[in-house]
Amino acid sequence: MTIGKMKKYREMLSIPGLRPHLPETHWATNSRILRMLKVHSSLFIKPNHGSGGSGIIRVRRLRRGYEVRCGSSRKVVGPSSVLRAIHSFRKPKHRYLVQKGLRLEKYHGTIFDIRVYLQKPKQTWMIAGVAARIAAPHKFVTNYHKGGHAESLQRVLLSLFQNNQAKVDAYHQKIKNISITVARTVNRSHPIHELGVDLAIDKNGRIWIIEANSHPGHMLFTQLSDHTMIRTIMHNKRLIGI
Repeated sequence: MTIGKMKKYREMLSIPGLRPHLPETHWATNSRILRMLKVHSSLFIKPNHGSGGSGIIRVRRLRRGYEVRCGSSRKVVGPSSVLRAIHSFRKPKHRYLVQKGLRLEKYHGTIFDIRVYLQKPKQTWMIAGVAARIAAPHKFVTNYHKGGHAESLQRVLLSLFQNNQAKVDAYHQKIKNISITVARTVNRSHPIHELGVDLAIDKNGRIWIIEANSHPGHMLFTQLSDHTMIRTIMHNKRLIGI
């Protein structure tokens, strides 16, 4: 069962505790894209159905015109050609969302986000794994299948917050609370037992929900030197029967 991104976004938007963590997202019509480009310096245009970072288009405002990227392809165009460039990367008969771009924090000069792997082997949601995903060089997505690699979230947050352990602990708790709430929210309408929640931290320290994936990949956790999380994930999969 694949749940569309917009359906999950609207379900999360209905929860007051999640609303401040959701970047502005709409169906990607031409008029909506142009309106959002006037307000935001970058946008992400994503297929409603899809995973692994495939098919995501980034539009970034330049001093004159825009840069439009999808995978390793890149076009620099003027304002009158930006929609044409976007459509050249879109797959026909696919619906797309447009999402406000975020100014994300970096780890050693590279963007990262946070993958939280949640499972419900019995009656209660639990966090089986959490890791930072570091983007590959020159990539704007962090997905494992796009060259992203895992790093200990503890190590990344300590670097980000200058070894302030109290602040790191506070962020760990916020990440846990948001992720559990996302899982419970999506589970209300959908019979799922696993969920991958992708979070990011912006330059102001705000936590954002990037996506909730009902078919999360677990290979990222095999890259961690400590194999406790991947063992927990695989154990729970056997309990769930998947």
